[in-house]
Amino acid sequence: MVQIKKVSTLLATIMVGSFALMPAASAATPTSLTATQKIMMRNLAEEEKLARDVYTYLAAKVTTRKFSNIARSQQTHMNYMATLLTKYKQWNPATARKAGVFYNQDIQALYTSLTTEGAVGLLPAYAVGVKIEELDIGTIEDLLLESLPVDVKAALELMLAASFNHLEAYQY
Repeated sequence: MVQIKKVSTLLATIMVGSFALMPAASAATPTSLTATQKIMMRNLAEEEKLARDVYTYLAAKVTTRKFSNIARSQQTHMNYMATLLTKYKQWNPATARKAGVFYNQDIQALYTSLTTEGAVGLLPAYAVGVKIEELDIGTIEDLLLESLPVDVKAALELMLAASFNHLEAYQY
């Protein structure tokens, strides 16, 4: 598991770093984040941790590989966010916290609610997966409405595509 995390972190760093070396799409492409974008990025980092932690919990409760597979993908999303937050010199609220523990108290309450709801059985667990992915999609789409640095936009677009795949997986 540690090896997978190291490889995932390395890939995230390479991917985000390579976008920083690409020529800007235009002179209007920003190279920094606004105060609002910084808050949104920190919130998204915790949302990705929420997804990973809930899916890991549900994988143990409802014993389907779908949750453990998507939890690994959420770790990749967390690695993207960690790389970006580090690059833009932002605090990452998702680091150094145990599974199921969050800085944002609204996310903490959501974790408690979703794990309780999903632990009942497979179909309720899938409904929880849909809720989480819809939350992620909404947050990412809101961020993508902003004028963003190229590396941030590229990472968010990758995460958005993955979230749509996850959403589809929970709807069948």
